[in-house]
Amino acid sequence: MNLSDKLEAVRSEYLRRMTRGDGQLLREVERYTTSRKGKMLRPQMTLMAAATLGDEVLDSHRTLLLATCVEMIHNASLLHDDVIDHSDRRRGQPSVNAQWNNSVAVLVGDYHLAQIMQLLDEVDDPVAARMVNRTVMEMVEAELLAQEAAEPSRERYLRIVDGKTARLFATACALGNPDYEEFGLHYGRLFQLRDDVADGETTPWTAELIAQEESILNAIKPSLTVQN
Repeated sequence: MNLSDKLEAVRSEYLRRMTRGDGQLLREVERYTTSRKGKMLRPQMTLMAAATLGDEVLDSHRTLLLATCVEMIHNASLLHDDVIDHSDRRRGQPSVNAQWNNSVAVLVGDYHLAQIMQLLDEVDDPVAARMVNRTVMEMVEAELLAQEAAEPSRERYLRIVDGKTARLFATACALGNPDYEEFGLHYGRLFQLRDDVADGETTPWTAELIAQEESILNAIKPSLTVQN
């Protein structure tokens, strides 16, 4: 099975878990949010990192569950972010909070988090569980930091970038292969910094940080190996 097939298996596992709960509303919301497929970039990172350890790791049920977990974390954060930011569009269609209301968006996001706990219980790996727990904590802390009315600084900006985006990329990679955690962190930083530029949300440090992260990634890449 190639990587695209693996990613489709993650999508199927995600949908199976998110649409098996009681209540028509939950299933309706999930079908709505998945009607326009996202890139699933973060679970792709998990699968690609796992692939460097060989087919046995890539093909394992553990990898499937952890990649699904990563996608659930991301989607839970999107649901909650749209409420926090009062966003009314997501992936080219009305956001869940706009299509229904804030309460539905928050509750469906919370259901994702409950499913994540179930997945981690099934994986039964304390290291993976601690990693996911730390990631979710850092994402919330970064969002709270962004809400504070404080003087901007390079350090503060990078903490927000790391917590809101880069840490999940790092965790996505590390759950596939721990050796790729640093790569995931710097890839995630660069991803968010470029996204800020595209959204016109630059800071005095954005260009410098982009150059820095590009340099770090170029240095890391030659040291990454594929295990045959």
